[in-house]
Amino acid sequence: MEVTLDAGRLCQKEAAHAYLKERLGLPDYYGANLDALYDCLTELDGLKVILSNSADAGCCAAKIIEVMQEADVEVELR
Repeated sequence: MEVTLDAGRLCQKEAAHAYLKERLGLPDYYGANLDALYDCLTELDGLKVILSNSADAGCCAAKIIEVMQEADVEVELR
């Protein structure tokens, strides 16, 4: 599965987690935190994330990208 995310939408913690839940189709029990993100990402096989507007990525986006990489998600920055 390939998903394009807008890095500009990953700047504020609460909004970023809501955006990730919507775009990645995360389950209703998703806890909207980095640990829960990791857990959900490890359940998705073959996920590739294309991060557009990566120049707009803030510190929240950097932490999210780090979690994605730890969960073996392929991340491409554009």
